[in-house]
Amino acid sequence: MNAPVHPLLFGSMWLTVTALVFLLPLLPALRELYSRSDADALAIDPLDNGRTDYTAQRMAEQLDLLEAMPRVAQWQHDDQGRLMVPRGQSRLMARTEVPVVIGFRSQLRTLVSSDIVELQANSVVQRVLHAKSIHCLGPAQLARLTSAERHIVLSPGARFLRLSAACIFTWPLKRSLQFPLPELGTGMPLTTLQRRHEGDLRIPAGTIVRGGLVVTGNLLMEEMSVVVGHIKVHGNAVLAQSACVQGAVFVQGDLQTKGNNYVEGPLCAGKRLQLGPDSQVGDKECPSSVSAWTIALHASVRVYGSMAAVRSGQVVL
Repeated sequence: MNAPVHPLLFGSMWLTVTALVFLLPLLPALRELYSRSDADALAIDPLDNGRTDYTAQRMAEQLDLLEAMPRVAQWQHDDQGRLMVPRGQSRLMARTEVPVVIGFRSQLRTLVSSDIVELQANSVVQRVLHAKSIHCLGPAQLARLTSAERHIVLSPGARFLRLSAACIFTWPLKRSLQFPLPELGTGMPLTTLQRRHEGDLRIPAGTIVRGGLVVTGNLLMEEMSVVVGHIKVHGNAVLAQSACVQGAVFVQGDLQTKGNNYVEGPLCAGKRLQLGPDSQVGDKECPSSVSAWTIALHASVRVYGSMAAVRSGQVVL
């Protein structure tokens, strides 16, 4: 008969086995502690400015030069010397240094241009479009990421998601509203405390409200009313004819401007946003942004900066 195992030895063996079982999942971490294999942190890209044109700059060198493509020799030039992308062209990814007209019903994936790009009716750019200036000549579909160094002109029926340019406007072009009024002074810093209003709020016509507002219900700014400060609305908001805000506007619901409105700061809606005729957001000295789930633009709308629609953006009649 074998002699019984000593209790102390038996307990030590089980303790060792248990420790190994629990430490086994930590083995990769222990190895990393003594022999690091992780890659170094990536350096910040100095070209990344958060705009669509950054994407164009990064991918430009990877694209073929449009003028060097063999099939371009059969393409036509218009009376202004611009290169005409033929009707029905598709799957084109290129960069160009000459003005380009994207023909009727042409579909391109990516186009980066150092000159002017014009889109005819029913033409489509799918992924990235960047140029010095972009002109829509009909109900075209702009790329998911569209940017221009100077301006983007949107015609009725044009559709978009993200736009960025020094100035984005819809036809017909009219003069800037020349707002804010000098007697109102400068706007409000974002850190300024805002007054809270429980429930719905109606600002009477012609009233000037100085200071920011937080409205827990809906907001109605009647004709010619002005708010000098930032606005946050938990419900829906309506800016009647010629109502202006010298600050930012954030609305959790729908936001509608009736026309001839001016908003100096960012304009954001959690659901639908509609900019009425002759409305303006930002100016040359103070670029701004417009964002919402869906965006509808009317005639003679002018936005200095960028626009972002989560689902869809369109110029309506």
